[in-house]
Amino acid sequence: MTRRKDAAVTQVQLPQENGREKVRIMVLGSPEGVDSIVKSLHKLRFAEMKEWSNPLPTGRAGEVMRILTKIVLNEGL
Repeated sequence: MTRRKDAAVTQVQLPQENGREKVRIMVLGSPEGVDSIVKSLHKLRFAEMKEWSNPLPTGRAGEVMRILTKIVLNEGL
């Protein structure tokens, strides 16, 4: 027999300014793996290297996180 709990769904309205929204992209993994992803996204012209945060500890041994914040236009998607 499988039991299923219905989860309550809460919608959060994120702050927007003039139809713009901040979106954060996080990459977690080994320092080498995270740097590899950041460099790959730079080569694809997705983001400049300097736009990413410095590596931040995650609390797990050998794991770091880097965060990128992008501003996107909210066009009612």
